[in-house]
Amino acid sequence: MLVVHWSPVNNSKNILKNGINKNQNGVYCFPITGHFSIDKWWMKALKRYRKDGKKYNGFVFRLKEQDLPAYFGHFIGTTTKDKFEKPIKTLYDLGKEIQNTIIWRIGESTLQSTSERLRNDLDYIQLGREELQKRPKLYTETLNDAAIMEYILEDYQIVISKSIESSRIIRVIPPTREFGRVLYKNKKERYLEE
Repeated sequence: MLVVHWSPVNNSKNILKNGINKNQNGVYCFPITGHFSIDKWWMKALKRYRKDGKKYNGFVFRLKEQDLPAYFGHFIGTTTKDKFEKPIKTLYDLGKEIQNTIIWRIGESTLQSTSERLRNDLDYIQLGREELQKRPKLYTETLNDAAIMEYILEDYQIVISKSIESSRIIRVIPPTREFGRVLYKNKKERYLEE
């Protein structure tokens, strides 16, 4: 599973040289979904809520069993200031947790426009599984719909226990779509126009 860790741009040189160092809780990351808006969601959220004016780069790496145990879930109660458990011991279990979150949201959506959705005793995972039995293609359709996936995963994160070596970083996602030669060319053209 590929994940992305977001860090201020001014940390980039150090991360590419020394890797991603864990803080007291571990390394915070987010699963790569293939949807541009979702994969950059945490970058936007960090910019919006920290209000420190920093831009963020994403560092993509592949999770391995050695990085676990881990936590997957909502960010409330699992910030860098909080103490929390990391119950996930295998990549298979992590995959199941993510899958169950998606199925739970599918189950929740089946009752969206009814008064039943307000009940506390409903098992949304079971409702989601029942809906998937009726409509087998629904899971794939959900995965391919960026808006629905953003609703499902936007506040979720993975917190792993180990630091990540620099050699494991596969790619850096810049804070803008432009980078490398394109960015340089655009800056040069703006300079010439002024």
